[in-house]
Amino acid sequence: MSLAVQTRDRAAIFPCFDGLRAMAAIMVLLHHASFPTGKMFKGYFAGFFTHLDIGVAVFFLISGFLLYRPFVAAAFAGTAGPSVRRFFRRRLLRIYPAYWVALVGIIIFFGLPVPVRGARSYVEYFTLLQTYDSVKRAAGGISQAWTLSVELSFYAFIPLYAWLLRSCSAALPAVRRVRIEAAGLVAMYAVSVGFRELVFKLHPGRVHNLGIYWLPANLDYFALGMGLAVASAWLATLDATPHWADLVAELTWVWWLLALACFFVVSKALGLPLGLARVDGAKAFARQFLYGASAFFLLLPAVFGRPDRGLIRRFLQWGPIVYLGLISYGIYLWHQAWIGKAFEWQRQPVFLASFPAVLTTAFVWAVITASLSWFLLERPLLRVRDRGRVAAPSAVAP
Repeated sequence: MSLAVQTRDRAAIFPCFDGLRAMAAIMVLLHHASFPTGKMFKGYFAGFFTHLDIGVAVFFLISGFLLYRPFVAAAFAGTAGPSVRRFFRRRLLRIYPAYWVALVGIIIFFGLPVPVRGARSYVEYFTLLQTYDSVKRAAGGISQAWTLSVELSFYAFIPLYAWLLRSCSAALPAVRRVRIEAAGLVAMYAVSVGFRELVFKLHPGRVHNLGIYWLPANLDYFALGMGLAVASAWLATLDATPHWADLVAELTWVWWLLALACFFVVSKALGLPLGLARVDGAKAFARQFLYGASAFFLLLPAVFGRPDRGLIRRFLQWGPIVYLGLISYGIYLWHQAWIGKAFEWQRQPVFLASFPAVLTTAFVWAVITASLSWFLLERPLLRVRDRGRVAAPSAVAP
C-alpha cells in the first residue's frame, strides 16, 4: 500500500482532519459543561470530564502538522516554500474576524463583563494579548481564547523556524535533512519542558501564574504535530513506501486504543485533582506528556494510509462529523457562553444543574451560532484568503 494518495506533494489534502477537529471541539464542550453541573467533581467519570481539555492538545497537534507540512515538504522537494506574507494574511483572517464577532456578540448579548475597563483592556482583548498581562485580564473575555494567543505566537514562530532548519540543511542529502529536522523537534520539545520547569519553580508572579498559557510551555504539542509533518513529507519523496509506514497505516485501531489508554491513565491513575485546579511539578509533566501522546495516537490514522480505508477513517469523514469539524472554530468560541446561558435557564444551584440538559442546550445553540459564523463570515473569508489556490478546508488549520 502506498501513502502517495495523501503525501505526494506539499499541497496534499488530509480529509480526516475535519473529523479530528470535531472530536477536539466536543471534548472541550464536554469538559466545560461538566463544571457547572458538578460532573467534574463526582462519580466515576469525574476524572474523565476533568481531563477532556485534552481537546486543546489535539487542536495544537493539528496546527503543528498542517501548518508545518507545506514548509518542510517544499524543503525536501527543493522548491520555494509558502509565501510568508500570504501565510500571515491567511492565518490572521482565520483567527481574528470570527473572534471579534464572538467577543462583541458575547459582551452585548450575554453580558460578558470585561474585568478591567479602559482602552488598554479592550486593546488587549481584541488583539488577544490579555494572556500576557495579568491573571485577572487573562481570565476575562472569552476565557478559552488563551489558546488563540498561543496559536498566534506559533504563527509568528513557524516561518522563522522553517527558514532556520532549511538554511541548516539545504546542501545536505535527504537522510541528513530528516535527521536535522528530528533534532530540531527534539530541541523544541526539550525547550518546552525546560520552560515549564522554570515556570513551576518561580515565585508567584506573571510568569509563574500565566507562563503555562504561553507558547513555550506548549511547544511540545506543536513539535509532535510537526514531527508527523516531517514523516509525512519525507515519505512523499520516496519511490516506495517502507514496510514500517505501511504497518503504521494499517494499525488504526491500535493507535486509537493507545490514545484511549493514555487518556485513562491521566484521568484515573495519576492521582490528579478533580476540577480546574492548577497542577505543578511532576504530575503536571506526566499529564502534559500523556495529553501529547494521546493526541499523537489520535492523529496517526489521519496522517498515514489511504483515507478510504478503515472504519476509523470513514468515521472521521462521516458527513455530520465533517460538518462539526468545519464549524469547530465557532463552536469553540461560543460554547462557553451558551453553557452559561443554559445553566442560567436551569435555575439550579451551581453543581446541581442537569448535565444532559445543559450539554444539549449548549451544544444545539453553539452549533447554530457556529453555523451562522461559518456561512456568513468564515467561509467567505476562506474564499478570499485562498483566492488563486485550489484547496479544501481540510488542508488548512483551524
